[in-house]
Amino acid sequence: MNKLSARRRVGTGKGAGRRIRDNGMIPAVLYGRGGDAINLALNPKDVREILLSSKGQNSVFSLEVDGGETVDCAIVGDYQKDPVKRTLVHCDLLRLDPNSPREFQIPFRLVGTSKAEKLGGRTIFSTRSSWVQCTPMNVPECIEIDVTDLDIGDRIRIADVEAPEGVKLVFTQNAPIVTAAVALAIIEEELDDVEGEEGEEGAEGAEGAAASDAASASDKSDDGGSE
Repeated sequence: MNKLSARRRVGTGKGAGRRIRDNGMIPAVLYGRGGDAINLALNPKDVREILLSSKGQNSVFSLEVDGGETVDCAIVGDYQKDPVKRTLVHCDLLRLDPNSPREFQIPFRLVGTSKAEKLGGRTIFSTRSSWVQCTPMNVPECIEIDVTDLDIGDRIRIADVEAPEGVKLVFTQNAPIVTAAVALAIIEEELDDVEGEEGEEGAEGAEGAAASDAASASDKSDDGGSE
């Protein structure tokens, strides 16, 4: 488990936050589990390493507060970045009960090459994450979706997914995660073929009509000569 160190900070507001950032730290607040909210100062590099880890914002870590409490289980509840520099400017930390299930948003990851792709089709990845319920210590990095047997016209919905042990998928709509479809290039080629066939049929019809008109004109000419 990752470890994060912090120190208590004195003062709130924009002025106090600016002074903390000028010293190379970022302001933060620790809350949750019925405990008091505590104003902290964190090293932004340490927070960034947690957010860039394999589990991202779902990463669980222990927190040691200089001259204060030690939290065995915590996550980054929220964070803000500078809109221009994209650097961290504030962070909220949340105390968790390691044995109490809660909801986490977990990404889906497609695995394998589908039958549709081997036939020249494509897979449409439409739902890329879902909420799950599990204990903080059991949160997965991702949920893998095997698309190997996915043929053209097939789809995999959230309810079709087998979650890892100790993890329960939470959803209100059984949305499709991935759908196998015909490739756009194939559809366009088929449309071109149909249009080409229709054009040929039209040309043949026009030639036939022209020949019929010519024959009719010839008959009328012959009839006029006999009179």
